[in-house]
Amino acid sequence: MYENWKVAIIGTGTMGMGIGQIFAANRFYVTLVDQNEALLERAKKMIDGNCDYLMGEKLVDSGYKTRALENLHYITNDHLEQAVADADLIIEAVFESPDVKRDVYEKLSRFCRPDCIFCSNTSGSNVFEIAKVTHPERFLITHWFNPPFIMDLVEIVRGPGTSDEVTESVRRIIAHLGKKPVVIQQYIPGFIVNRLANALMREACYMVDQGWTTPQDIDDAVKAVNGVRYAFEGPFALYDVVGWDLVQSVAVDLFKSLCNDTEGFDLARRMIDEGALGIKSGKGAYDYTGVDTVQYMNDRSSKIVKMYRAIQELSEGADV
Repeated sequence: MYENWKVAIIGTGTMGMGIGQIFAANRFYVTLVDQNEALLERAKKMIDGNCDYLMGEKLVDSGYKTRALENLHYITNDHLEQAVADADLIIEAVFESPDVKRDVYEKLSRFCRPDCIFCSNTSGSNVFEIAKVTHPERFLITHWFNPPFIMDLVEIVRGPGTSDEVTESVRRIIAHLGKKPVVIQQYIPGFIVNRLANALMREACYMVDQGWTTPQDIDDAVKAVNGVRYAFEGPFALYDVVGWDLVQSVAVDLFKSLCNDTEGFDLARRMIDEGALGIKSGKGAYDYTGVDTVQYMNDRSSKIVKMYRAIQELSEGADV
């Protein structure tokens, strides 16, 4: 269905290269674009390793790597017009800088066909205000999660001018790639996942700040209950089970005691001042002294894979 489609990925960081790999493995003609040959060579090596990992874990079929590598092409920024002139779809995955994004879309508007679809992989920027494009009906956000070749979800965010036809076309493409698309009808800060994650984390940090509990106990509680239930049912399905009359009666009292800070996390500010930024600095809520960061992240990815497998087995065995 999409075998003749041409896709250009602008930016070959972790997200850009991973997204390009997925499209290429699904038989799209993909061009990866970045500033220089060194960055493109890095992307080639990372994609090669990603394919080996997926095949080693038996997450993909035997022809996955061959398809991905055959359908990937690499061009530097100084040949951007050549890369995008006949593209059907653009994925912008450049650095989260308004000036950089504005410049990219100004060039894309000049170089691309009027019907070429523009997708920004921004994780939070209101790219619709930052960048003005010709034919805004073809402009939206597709927010992928890291690593994109493992994580299933893609948040599709419509801009003020995005057409129904383009939204549906992109939704179908994401589903064709084997991913799970969800649609947000207008730009809202944080989209779905980050809004919910920050609401949870604001209360978690508040409870620690008040001395009521510890990061370890909060993590244990979330893993033992939310982590299990949310693997197969979302919050709305859960509350259907609980009963909305009970949910509402609890909420009326509980909401009054919840944190309503609007200036970020007090706990985070103190940790930043102490240099406790997380695993990248060797200490955050936990101590990572002596931890091999690469191995830690690989182990984390393996756990995600195991969870997906378990959820798939649970779904396949469900009666409803």
